[in-house]
Amino acid sequence: MRRDVRGRVVLVTGASRGIGRRLAGKLAKLGARLALTARSADDLAKLAGDLRADGTDVEAFPADLTDLADRERLVASVIERFGGLDVLVNCAGVCSFGEFSTSSEAIARRVLEVNFFAPVELTRLWQPHLTRSYEGGPAGWRPAVVNVASICGRWGIPSMSEHCASKHAFVGLTEALRGEFERFGIDVLLVLPGLVRSDDLNRHLLRNEGKIYLDFEGAQPSDEVADGVVRSLIRNKSEAAVGWVSWGVWWSRRLFPRAVRFFMQRKVWKYAERERSTG
Repeated sequence: MRRDVRGRVVLVTGASRGIGRRLAGKLAKLGARLALTARSADDLAKLAGDLRADGTDVEAFPADLTDLADRERLVASVIERFGGLDVLVNCAGVCSFGEFSTSSEAIARRVLEVNFFAPVELTRLWQPHLTRSYEGGPAGWRPAVVNVASICGRWGIPSMSEHCASKHAFVGLTEALRGEFERFGIDVLLVLPGLVRSDDLNRHLLRNEGKIYLDFEGAQPSDEVADGVVRSLIRNKSEAAVGWVSWGVWWSRRLFPRAVRFFMQRKVWKYAERERSTG
């Protein structure tokens, strides 16, 4: 199956920057009608204005998706503006880079709220509308939920405990909903990028004090991940690792789990040795 999004209403969360922003531009070129949401109203309005100038049917809906009232307002506003929804792309997320022992309950709860509970409850609100898209669509059409998680949802990374926990939960939810939503005619797709380069690292990371080396500057470009999301949506891929690092971890986890575990432990040991030598 190949999914044609021309004229279809697509909601992208986290659209003001990073993966969501790049994805909005790519979907616009494919002829999708776009509903964009994020917390940053100014950035979102600028993006919507740029896309509208190029002929895209697009609307910005600023919202804090961790807030129930904002989620309900978003759904009502999108329905009022577009009349329904055909594709939901859950892109919004935050990360905390630091050791579990020096973290806090507040950070853990914030990461889980943004990365897990917000998309969970947003998906719950949209399910009836996506079902109507299936029932009222032409033969062969299937709406979709696309969850942009992380390879951290398949293998835990040291110094990213809260992030990994949220993404593992998100991956588990995606797999469960894939079976449940089949009876509604809704496809549930999973995209697993690796470490993604952020437009603004300080805004993306709740803290940046991890005990392993991660090359944030040389990380995977957001544009590459957005390409992967579009491919998954068009080709209806149930699960897709994006980028060679993510792909490598995805396969190594299955073929050489002990080697991957040793590699992760070695990164921690090397950092500890450097701290002792400089201390």
